[in-house]
Amino acid sequence: MKSIAIPLVGSLIGALLYLAVTAALILKGYKPPAPSTLSKAAKVKESAGISGAPLAEKTADELNGTTPSWKYYNTDVEFLIEYLKQTSNSFQIRKKDLDELGQRLTAERAELASVTQSVARLRDDIDRQVIRIQDDEVINLKRLAKTYAGMEPSSVAKVFAELDEKFVVKVMSQMRDDQNASILDALAKTNAQGAKLAAALSDKLRLVPTGKKS
Repeated sequence: MKSIAIPLVGSLIGALLYLAVTAALILKGYKPPAPSTLSKAAKVKESAGISGAPLAEKTADELNGTTPSWKYYNTDVEFLIEYLKQTSNSFQIRKKDLDELGQRLTAERAELASVTQSVARLRDDIDRQVIRIQDDEVINLKRLAKTYAGMEPSSVAKVFAELDEKFVVKVMSQMRDDQNASILDALAKTNAQGAKLAAALSDKLRLVPTGKKS
């Protein structure tokens, strides 16, 4: 009987002690154990690759929820942003200069093309006006000039009125000036058309390089 009563008394005493400790804690208020001095003293070391890091030398408690992510500041990042802005501005200025240069080159190219076309038209006009005598024509032209020089000017005027003007001018370029004068005079006296032809031949004769006249 005594062996059974001793364990029961021990259990009762243990239960009473547990209730007493619990009541004491509730009345005084429970406080969690303070963090270790090591965690408070732990520092956030500044990265060797980032100078001027704003979180250097801050404790874990100081960093816990005190700095919003959008307020973080880094000197290297800000320098990079500023450098990119300057590079972008320089690129825009350079692009503007190149665009203006391209416009000037386009205008100058168009002007050059216009001048080239004008020169080509002028050359064509000169080629049409100037009567050039080829080397292989000289012998035949001189022979014809000698033949026409032996004819009456009135007869030569009638023949010239039926021939191509360019060919007539080539023949007359191989004749003496007095011979040409007689032919032109006879041609002008025929009629109005003859006078017009005489004027045209006189104008074109000055554009023909003269060779040795027989």
